[in-house]
Amino acid sequence: MSRDFIVFIVFFTLVAVVVNVLYFQWETKKEQQRSDKIKLIAAQLTMNFLSEDSNNIMQHLHNFRLFKQGGRKLVKNILSEEITNFKIYIFEYRYSISSAKTRHEHWQTVAFLYDDNMRLPKFLLKPKGILDQLSHFLGYQDIKFEKYPRFSEQYLLRGSHEEGIRQIFTDNVVNFFEGKIGFYPAIQTTPCLEASDACLIYYRENVRLEPEQIELFLQEGMEVFDLFRAKVSDN
Repeated sequence: MSRDFIVFIVFFTLVAVVVNVLYFQWETKKEQQRSDKIKLIAAQLTMNFLSEDSNNIMQHLHNFRLFKQGGRKLVKNILSEEITNFKIYIFEYRYSISSAKTRHEHWQTVAFLYDDNMRLPKFLLKPKGILDQLSHFLGYQDIKFEKYPRFSEQYLLRGSHEEGIRQIFTDNVVNFFEGKIGFYPAIQTTPCLEASDACLIYYRENVRLEPEQIELFLQEGMEVFDLFRAKVSDN
């Protein structure tokens, strides 16, 4: 092995190390700036803020499909408010999916809402992707509403208690989600909703919102939560 080649290898290694260090510093600074912006938004909304999951929100989320995927899970930049039996959290959630040579990180902003007086059947509502379209032909469950063909065409709705799910998906609920059907790519711009007992989570898959979008997202989450809470109260 020639001396020049050894020098080249050493030089290339040093450059790679420096680039990685600089990138890490830039990424850390960018994340800190983001946290600072979200903390300011929380103050404007008179909500509490935590940069890390020191209250261990993750322990309440294991029943939801979103939180069963991947590894290296992280909850951060948490806005919260608690009123008697009602709690709401807005936070950023990351999970990673690794293959033999690569690792892909998936970020999304999530609204987690809890009302101790509410009981909902467990269900998943999500925009239909290509695999979901194929699973329909294989006989997998998809709860449809003949009255709302556009809703049933764009959304996949699943749950073991179909009758109970149909009861809570009122005209107002279906109209709300029809109004949220996104454009390209629909799989990311159309919202997802999961329910389990007294809890709901609302998010757009693989969409990490800008801090300036959080207030509108909070309003969306509260609106859909109130629609379900109103139906449960009627019963």
